[in-house]
Amino acid sequence: MVNRSAAFPVGLYAMLLFALAWLTLPQLFQPLERYLVGSATLVPRVAAAWLGHPAAAASRDELTQIRRLGDELERRVRRHAFGADGVVRPQGAERVLCGVVSAGRRGGGGAPSELLLDHSYAELSGCDAVVTKGDQLIGFLMQRGRGRAADDEPHDPARVMLCNHRDAPRLHAGIHVDGAGLVPSAPLRFVVRPAATADPAPLRVDMWDDPYRAAGLDEFGLEVRTRAVASSFARNDVPAGLLLGTARVWGYDDRAQDRALAIGVYVEPPFEPAALSHVVVWRTSRAEQRSEASPLRAVERAAGGVYDRPGARRGRHLLVTSADVPDGAAVVQDDVLLGAARGLCAGSALVTSFPASRQRWSLLFLPDGDDGEAVELSGRVERAEGNVAWVRWQGPSRERLLRLRPGFRFTGSNGRFCPAGLWIGRATPDRFDRNVLEVRVPTEPGPRAVEVLVAGGERG
Repeated sequence: MVNRSAAFPVGLYAMLLFALAWLTLPQLFQPLERYLVGSATLVPRVAAAWLGHPAAAASRDELTQIRRLGDELERRVRRHAFGADGVVRPQGAERVLCGVVSAGRRGGGGAPSELLLDHSYAELSGCDAVVTKGDQLIGFLMQRGRGRAADDEPHDPARVMLCNHRDAPRLHAGIHVDGAGLVPSAPLRFVVRPAATADPAPLRVDMWDDPYRAAGLDEFGLEVRTRAVASSFARNDVPAGLLLGTARVWGYDDRAQDRALAIGVYVEPPFEPAALSHVVVWRTSRAEQRSEASPLRAVERAAGGVYDRPGARRGRHLLVTSADVPDGAAVVQDDVLLGAARGLCAGSALVTSFPASRQRWSLLFLPDGDDGEAVELSGRVERAEGNVAWVRWQGPSRERLLRLRPGFRFTGSNGRFCPAGLWIGRATPDRFDRNVLEVRVPTEPGPRAVEVLVAGGERG
């Protein structure tokens, strides 16, 4: 008999190794994946030419109303961002409204601790380090060439460290208490510092001026505001009266003496970092201003068409356009957000509608009436039926106590190619769960004429 050794399955092991590398290094093989998936869409693109011409959805009256609501949203956002009653800023300081591109880097309480702005360091030259929003202290503008921003260039997006950032300065603060044995006119004073990542809140209180009184603190929701102290911050003094958040007391009841014993106090900021759409910086020196539009905000719209594909009833569509589509780009139809795109090749992209998306969105909620301010929320679609999506939202603690009225839902800042202010639909609080909003999105089957947001300058 002739012994034949079994052939080594080189092809099989090569395929397994390739598949393992594809799964473990997705960024390396992403261009190949885009090309393969984009090539697979050539047949549907040819067939789309026989499916009819894309048509617009909104009537002239509806488009006029959407644009009016967008103007009203911008007015309320500016009114809230620039309103800072009782907060003293340098005389003649100019307020600059900056959009937030993204929030990242885990800090105290496990929350994001850095913001990326749609203004470059060069554009914000001569600005104060303190970043605010209304009467709230948001954080501090990083200095290019120092610390975390040591490698940043003048044309890079400016970064803001929130107060829960591990490099953020300690803040002098205080609270006014009103309870048994506590004198309202004598506030408790202390220092607020970034909490640990595993702590239950982003900020923690240290160095009480009166530890005995602090040990008897048993009130929740007390406002924590900054106090002005000479030379408290090397570059810029933090103004007094800025809101840091509300106090969260941790401790236990001392039933023997019928009193509470506080063992730790944390501070919950008045905003959700992932929901921030705009912040305000203060320009105190007359630096040379750039007249041209920054590429960070120069977002153009490319015309295209959206066609249904298998799974269209679940919110999956094919986008055909003449431009390169970046990931996360907003696809709009008559100023209404249709969904977010995932770019492929040769001007094609896959579009996921808002009801079908499962990503976390930064959202702006505009309540009915003229007295309510625009509320910044972050949320994720829990379920959807047709053009109705149920969104579970998160927001600042004080907003959770409010009963949100019916209103309109807009996008917040969801990256460079999905800016704030895009209309999504009518929103109504769910009858059974107040932390869920029922959003009705206008959708129509069949081909649609759309626009996709692409970079006007350099692509990022």
